[in-house]
Order: sequence, then structure tokens, then C-alpha cells
Amino acid sequence: MNIETMLQIVAEQNHTTVEEVQKEMEKAIIDAKDTPNFKKTFDNKMPTLEEFIEKGIELVKENMDS
Repeated sequence: MNIETMLQIVAEQNHTTVEEVQKEMEKAIIDAKDTPNFKKTFDNKMPTLEEFIEKGIELVKENMDS
């Protein structure tokens, strides 16, 4: 499943638009950027929304295998 499809599903489930989902997720990234785990995960760099989602998926998969 690609990121655009995932955003569409989230938007539909929350009765909003893809743009609003993206906006809210970008706000969450900004809010989290100063936390130790975020800095460690993203090497102190600001990820794009796509990079953030991809890394989140990767981390979930890793934890499911543990």
C-alpha cells in the first residue's frame, strides 16, 4: 500500500481530507522533533512526511518480529 492510499484511508475514517491529515501529521512531526527518540531515529534531521511514515512502518514491523 502506498502512502497516498494510506492517507486517503485515514482521511475517510476521520471524515476529513487528505490535506488535513497531512497538515495534522506535519504538526505532529514538528511537535516531536525535539524528543530524544525522534532525534535518535532521524539523526537530528527533519524528515519529510513520507520519510516519517516509512520509518514508522519499519519500526512497527521490527517490533512485531521481536
